[in-house]
Amino acid sequence: MATDTQQIIEHLKARYSAYRKILDIDAKGLFFSPNCMQICGPHPTYAAKDGQTIVRYLHEAAAGGIKQVSDDKPRDQKYEGYTIRAIREDELSFETDEVVAHAGTTTAELKQRAKKEGWVGMRVDLWFGDRRETAMLVKVKYWWRKEGDEWVQILHDIMYMGPLDGTEGTEGEVLE
Repeated sequence: MATDTQQIIEHLKARYSAYRKILDIDAKGLFFSPNCMQICGPHPTYAAKDGQTIVRYLHEAAAGGIKQVSDDKPRDQKYEGYTIRAIREDELSFETDEVVAHAGTTTAELKQRAKKEGWVGMRVDLWFGDRRETAMLVKVKYWWRKEGDEWVQILHDIMYMGPLDGTEGTEGEVLE
């Protein structure tokens, strides 16, 4: 069983890496379940009830000047990277009912669905910007479930969005 779990984790790491490398925002939506939700503790109204809304948010962020991995500066001239690891036992929770209500659900419903549908959570910390002094840090729990033959994102639980806080790169192996 542990081997199966580790294989799933490695597969999800590879899926997330592929997701990050896609430049076309609409194509990123192929990694989401149509029912993918988003909750955001720092900004509860930045919630989504479906994958299409998340794609729209990605378009809005790109149009609004938030630097994306896909901007035109060479990677070696940017301050960016991410860590990814399996969620620890003490992280198997969701935001409060007040926060998740914006996605049309409750914490109890999310817990029930996660257990019933076999969700697997991955903790991702990503940071990006032109330089360290202005870079942004986002901490997310990406929840995945298997649909058909492939694992897709079913919930984005954004825990932090803001300036670097000194923890970037401390939650696992730094990638990219």
